[in-house]
Amino acid sequence: MKFFANIIAAVLTLSALGGPTAFGAPVLYDADCLERMVDALDYDLDQQYAWDSADTTLMLEFKKRPVRIDISDGRVVHVGYRMFSDSQREHMPYRQVFDFLERYALDAELPVKRVKSVGTMLAEDEVTCSESGFSRLRSYASDSTLLLSVADIGGRRYRVEWHKEDTPVYYIEFPIEYELLHGTSMPENERRLVADIQAWKGSRERVDTLTSREELVPIYRKNYYILPGDSYLLDNLTSNRYYMLTEDSDSLFVPIYTRDYPLESLATLLVTGTLPNDFSFEMKVDGYNMLPTVTVPVNAALDYFRSCGCVPFFGVGDFTDPVATCYLVMRNPSEGYCHLMRVTANVSELDSRHGTMACRLTPYIPMSRVASLFDD
Repeated sequence: MKFFANIIAAVLTLSALGGPTAFGAPVLYDADCLERMVDALDYDLDQQYAWDSADTTLMLEFKKRPVRIDISDGRVVHVGYRMFSDSQREHMPYRQVFDFLERYALDAELPVKRVKSVGTMLAEDEVTCSESGFSRLRSYASDSTLLLSVADIGGRRYRVEWHKEDTPVYYIEFPIEYELLHGTSMPENERRLVADIQAWKGSRERVDTLTSREELVPIYRKNYYILPGDSYLLDNLTSNRYYMLTEDSDSLFVPIYTRDYPLESLATLLVTGTLPNDFSFEMKVDGYNMLPTVTVPVNAALDYFRSCGCVPFFGVGDFTDPVATCYLVMRNPSEGYCHLMRVTANVSELDSRHGTMACRLTPYIPMSRVASLFDD
């Protein structure tokens, strides 16, 4: 028997991009838990709405409380109680926090058979809150008279607080962990990651140029310039980029991209992800699933990681000409993980800008464990 057949659905279209609605097309979900939640709400998206290329928010009710279903590019990306205003979402860079709290609060109240009680779930997920309890989250989050603050505590936990003037009235804390924030498992993450990289169409190739010497550090013995970036874990794991003067200018700098400077070229190619090339990754995922090796354009893969909020750091593991073994760490502190890519490239292919690079990808490593991978 279906529950809550009297759910009221009012469609609020925020924007529609890329053409007409594609009625009858299957609805895709960013996570398995989102599909399960929509099913528990007794709301049949496949029958009532489907999107080909649209950004839409559906507003409905559950237990007389507002629920939002967010769709982006035809995929359901969020399901949860509507606890945070559009203004808060627009002006505070914590969408992953808002989505988590809204989804978690709704999921705790859905009419599904539970293996664990809500209290056990909170304890195992290391979610803590004020003495008034988790059930009070919705009322405080929906109180427009309270001030809201979100804090990152040492890169390990988020703390969300509501204040009455200067007095805290409620807080909730939880780990910065990708699986918790998105309600997913690691096998699901791996499966979706490979599929999303293969389907990604967002790459925009361009050649980076610089006109300001002030940003660059000259390396005279190498006859090039460095645009210094940050380092991560190790001094030689950096986001540095390498540049040379153009032949007919004393002020225009272009990225190094030549066999004459193989490691600097690889660093700039993989850190920027925007230099024109026809390189492909032969990508193998090391993880829980026995996923097949896939071939993906280098720039498209790097562009996908950047679109997810990852920042790249490059280091050299070994170089025996012409084979270079490099490491590319894609770091996403706001969601608590790194992707580690071990890339093997034949540098003799740099001048032709065409070839394949072997890539072993270890995805979604918790940031607390990344340092141990470089102990040796």
